[in-house]
Amino acid sequence: MSDAAEALEVDEPSTSPAAPPSRREFGSRPMDPWLFFAAIALTGLGLVMVYSAGAWLGHSTYSGWEHFLSRQAMFAVAGFVLMVTMSRMDYRLLRRFAPQLMLGAIAMLLMVLMIGTEINGARRWIRVGSFSLQPSELAKVALAVFLAATLARKGERVRAFTQGFLPVMAISGFTMLLVLMEKDLGTTILLGSLTLIMLFVAGTRLSYVVAAVMLAAPIAWQQILGVDYRRGRLEEFLSGDGYQVQQALISIGSGGWFGLGLGNGKQKLGFLPENHTDFILATVGEELGFAGILLAMGLMLLLVWRGVVIARRARDRFGLYLAVGLSSLFGLQAIVNIAVVLEVIPAKGITLPFLSYGGSSLLTSLGAVGLLLSISRAPAPWRLSDQRRDGPRRGSAKDRKKPGEASGKVRNARRKKAAGTDDPADPAG
Repeated sequence: MSDAAEALEVDEPSTSPAAPPSRREFGSRPMDPWLFFAAIALTGLGLVMVYSAGAWLGHSTYSGWEHFLSRQAMFAVAGFVLMVTMSRMDYRLLRRFAPQLMLGAIAMLLMVLMIGTEINGARRWIRVGSFSLQPSELAKVALAVFLAATLARKGERVRAFTQGFLPVMAISGFTMLLVLMEKDLGTTILLGSLTLIMLFVAGTRLSYVVAAVMLAAPIAWQQILGVDYRRGRLEEFLSGDGYQVQQALISIGSGGWFGLGLGNGKQKLGFLPENHTDFILATVGEELGFAGILLAMGLMLLLVWRGVVIARRARDRFGLYLAVGLSSLFGLQAIVNIAVVLEVIPAKGITLPFLSYGGSSLLTSLGAVGLLLSISRAPAPWRLSDQRRDGPRRGSAKDRKKPGEASGKVRNARRKKAAGTDDPADPAG
């Protein structure tokens, strides 16, 4: 086993006092510049497209042409501050407070069911003044942090069904149930996929993952056929008569290779519903053409790729699993959204990260990028952090030794060597 692999095999700290880590060991890396560039470029492109796609709707329905732009810009500035702040902190701090973060996310999901605002038949938002907060967006990141901390702590026990796999699936399943009660099947499937990916990366048995998928498939199928509007979406997808998707394809087709020009799209004039949120990629295709779609997809691919690279270079298990989880979230969301717009799968309410209008989505996305940047820096541990370093598994109190104190076996070996025999009971000695 390589040194790097051995380093990631240890999940619990040594109780023996050790010298503080040197700057050579920690904090020797700058943050990943390509990840930072991809996040800023996607956010900038999103602001431009939200303004273009939502200008007509903002003027005709709300306070003015800049209604959606001004609100999204506020969240972009707040998200940038959050991203920079998270990038400068020690990401290991979240490992220590992962249970509290998960409990907070679950509490907010419960609040949605009790006092949430219903929009388009779904109860997913909490009204805060003139803004709406979507707790399921926070739950995605909270679940990724909690799973990373739990899997890092369990270590090789994750291969055991009762000690490793089942407890993780229980917490994840409860979170998924709360999101499903909000009538958000897309996010529910996204959380399930995130859980199985992180379990697989952590080393759980493939048979457990396959069994979980086989168990979840009939449940998901029942949720589709047993709910009228979901069954209607499936029938529209199979027949090719879905109005929203057809308008999206018309938008993309009319844009050609290089588009009609920024602001010159026609489908946003009331023809394509939700063109500034879930179907913003159609507006990108209409106004910026196929080249614009390739640009958006290329930036998203760059962001996910850098997340995977950061995961491979992580110096501890928690950083590895967290980077994998956050990168998976970005990749899965982008794949589902693009597939819906291109009519590859039935319509789902999944936004395109950084591009779609939505403050909760933008804040959590930029915050997640900040965590990835922190992992890429490998900063020196903070005092407040859970400063777990690679070392032997914690033993009982009698096994713990003071610095420089040798064990009984070592002392006996030294005596034997001094006596010139390997066995003090040997008559020849």
